[in-house]
Amino acid sequence: MSQEKRLKPFGEIPESFRGLKNEGIYYVDKTGFIPFLLSQKCKICVFTRPRRFGKTLMLRTLQTFFEYRLDADGVPVDNRQYFEGLKVMDAGEDVLKEMGQYPVISLSLKEMRNDSLAEMADKLRTALASACDAHAYLLNHPSLREAEREEFREILDKCEKQSALETALGNLCNWIYKATGSKTVILIDEYDVPLQQAAIYDNHHPGTDLFEKTVKLVGNFISCGFKSNNNLAYGIIAGCMCVAKESIFTGMNNPGVIDVMTILPDEYWGFTEEEVMQMLRYYHIEDKYPEIERWYDGYNFGGRKVFNPWSLLNAIRGLVNGEGEDAIQAYWVMTSGNDIIDDVIERNPQHRELLAKMMLDEAVKVKIYKNISYRDLKVNPDAIWSFLLYTGYLKALRVAKDEDDLLEADVTVPNTEIKTVMRASLRHWWKNIKLARYDAHALLRALICGDIPNAEREIKLVLSDSTSVFDYNEVFYHGMLVGLLGNVAIVRSNDEYGEGRPDIVALAEDTGVILEVKCVTPKALKNAGIQDNDRAKIKAMMAIKLDEAAKQIHDHEYIEAVLDDEPIARTVKAYAVCFCKKWCVMREAK
Repeated sequence: MSQEKRLKPFGEIPESFRGLKNEGIYYVDKTGFIPFLLSQKCKICVFTRPRRFGKTLMLRTLQTFFEYRLDADGVPVDNRQYFEGLKVMDAGEDVLKEMGQYPVISLSLKEMRNDSLAEMADKLRTALASACDAHAYLLNHPSLREAEREEFREILDKCEKQSALETALGNLCNWIYKATGSKTVILIDEYDVPLQQAAIYDNHHPGTDLFEKTVKLVGNFISCGFKSNNNLAYGIIAGCMCVAKESIFTGMNNPGVIDVMTILPDEYWGFTEEEVMQMLRYYHIEDKYPEIERWYDGYNFGGRKVFNPWSLLNAIRGLVNGEGEDAIQAYWVMTSGNDIIDDVIERNPQHRELLAKMMLDEAVKVKIYKNISYRDLKVNPDAIWSFLLYTGYLKALRVAKDEDDLLEADVTVPNTEIKTVMRASLRHWWKNIKLARYDAHALLRALICGDIPNAEREIKLVLSDSTSVFDYNEVFYHGMLVGLLGNVAIVRSNDEYGEGRPDIVALAEDTGVILEVKCVTPKALKNAGIQDNDRAKIKAMMAIKLDEAAKQIHDHEYIEAVLDDEPIARTVKAYAVCFCKKWCVMREAK
C-alpha cells in the first residue's frame, strides 16, 4: 500500500479544518451541514452529539466558512480553496454569499473541569483571551474609545472582575462592529462540560452549590453574547446535551435545537454505513467491516444508522499501519473521563441492574426528557437515562409518546466498545468501592466458628448487590473473596501448601481458614440444558463441585500443611465453596 494512503497518527492531525485540508488527510465530507443550517433561518442554533462525534471539527469547518480575516499584509484571506469539490459548493449563491463575510469568535469550554468556581472562571478567562487573539486589531483601532480599548486589553490579560468576564461577548461584538462594520459569528464548543463537572462534584459533596454558581457564570456569559445582541450574525453552540432553557439559555429567543432524535436530511457528524464502507474500500480492508460494525456501530440518530467517527478512525488507522487486530479496541476509554457512567453505577443499585440488562442486549423502556438540567439528577433519578442517551452510552431502538404525551424509548447499549467502557466502570465500582467498603468481620467470624449458614448469608448479601455482566467464573469469585477477607485478615492466594496450592488461606486470631473455590458457570448450565429456574438440577451440579473441592483439600493435605507452615494457626477450618451466578453453597472439609 502506498504511503500516501496511510492514515497519519491523530497526534499529527491538525484540529482546524484548514489544517486537515492542507495536510491532504482523508476527509468525509460533512459540509452539507452549512446549507442545512442556513436554511433553518435560526440566528442561534444548539447542536448536540456524544463526545468525539465530530462537533469540534464541525465548528472549525463553520469558522473557516464564515470567517473574514486578513493576512499579514492586510489582504482578505479567501477560504474558498478549502471547500472546492465539497457539497457546500453546490448549495447555490444564497449559501455561498455568506462565505468569508463575518468576524468569528470561537472558543471551547472543555477545560472547565474544576472543583471550584474560581478555577472555573479562570479557565473561562483563558479560553476567552485565546479567542480574542484573532481580534488584536481592536487594541489600536481608531473606531474604539480609549476606555473600550482598555477593556479589550483587560480581556486579553484575563480580566479579573467576574462582571467584566460575564459581559465580554456582548462587548466584543459591539467593538468588532465598530471596527469592521460587520456582525459577528460566535462559536462555543463543549458548553455543557462545566455544568456536568459541577453537578457531579455536588453529588459527591452534599451541601455544596458549585452547580448553581457555575450555571450563573456560564449562563450570564453566553446570554450576554446571544440574547438581544443586534451585532450577532449567527450564534452556534455545541455540546453533548441540550440542557433546560431555564438553566443556561434564559431569555434567549427560541434557539434552534438539533439533537440525536432530530430527523435530518443527512448525518452531519457521525459516519453512515455507506461512508464507512467507502473508507474501508479506499484502504483495502473491507473484510474488517463485520468487526468494525460490532465495535463502533449501533447508534441511531434520527432514524439513521451511525458509527462513532473517533473510534472508527483510530481503528482504521491502526489496521492500515500494521497494528493488526489490536487496532480494534475501546478508544473512548482513552478520551475524557466517563464520570457520568461512574456516578450512575456507584450511586444507584437499581440503575446498575438495568444497565446490566442492557449490556446483555436487553431493551429497557424509559422516559426521555429533551430539555433537562443537571440538577434534575437529584430530584428525578430516572432523568439519567436521557443523559446516557444524549451522551452516547445508550441507543434508542424505538421512540414514541406514552398516554400522557411524554416521550419514552426502548434503550440499550449500542455496541461492544460501550460495553467495555461500562464493564470497566462496573469492575472499578465492584473492586474499589463495593468490596472496599464492605465490613467482612461477620463473614470472617462465621468462617472461624464454622457457622456455614451465616457465612453463606454474608456472601450472598455481597452478590445480591452485584450485576449480571461479570464473568461468573472461578477467577471472579476468587477475586471477590480475596478482596473481602483482605480487609480483615492476612490472606494468601494460591500459595503453595502441602502437595498443592489452595485457592485462599486467611489467617486471623489463632485460626487459619482454607477456601477451595469452584464454580458452575452460565455456559456450563447452558451446555447441560439447565434453565436458570431449575434449582434442583443446579444444586445437584453444585454438590458435585463441592465434592471435588473437598477431595482436593483432603488429597493435597492442605489442613496439615497450614498447621505446619503457619505458626499463628493453632486451629484450621477448611471449606469447599461453590458459586453459580449469585448463589453460594459451602461445606466444611475435614
